[in-house]
Amino acid sequence: MKRGHRFTREQILNRIDAARRRRPVTPAWLAAKYLDERLDCVKIGLLVSRDPKTVWTWLKHDGVQMRPRGTACPALLFRKGHVSPFTGRRHSEETKSRLREIAIADGRVPFDPAVGSYMRGRRGADTPNWKGGVTPERQALYSSAEWVAAVKMVWARADARCERCGVHHNACERRGTFHIHHVVSFAVRELRAEPTNLALLCGGCHRFVHSRANVAGNFLGAAMKQMSLFAADA
Repeated sequence: MKRGHRFTREQILNRIDAARRRRPVTPAWLAAKYLDERLDCVKIGLLVSRDPKTVWTWLKHDGVQMRPRGTACPALLFRKGHVSPFTGRRHSEETKSRLREIAIADGRVPFDPAVGSYMRGRRGADTPNWKGGVTPERQALYSSAEWVAAVKMVWARADARCERCGVHHNACERRGTFHIHHVVSFAVRELRAEPTNLALLCGGCHRFVHSRANVAGNFLGAAMKQMSLFAADA
């Protein structure tokens, strides 16, 4: 094709028609998924291994009445000018008690207005995430070629799946939420960039591993496992 060539209207329409004929689903199937099952273009695209924009083009070509963008998950949307559905409402005492139980079970300290934040004024070793002042060391490691190489090996070994629950990183709701977890603590210098000491975990599983719910000490080194069991007995 020569540089600067322009397609005629007839050529463009022929290409569109050819693309429509190549699609792997019928208009009736597509309309049923979109209208009856209320799937959006992204989810339909995953089913047929096509780009969401391609699915949208099929629907428009078939004359399907399209929903406004964002209506597939209205509960997750909050547009400017909208009033929060929780405005003017208050949690019941039963709900407050339940939330308190959940927080304590997760290892959190519920807020007490009479006392204020239990973290107020705490610094350094008085904080729960204190690692001995190794933040500059972390920054240096995480920007090193050694760490980059180790992370690539872990991702390849796990095939981009959480090594606890097996969910794939490219699942829409999980993309960008995976973490590299140290099985044996970062405090052990010789194992900091050792791939066998690293695990690929989704955000939810990573939080579980470091929570009191992990009574078996999964994905924790021997010393950390003992700390987890001690915390569960406390």
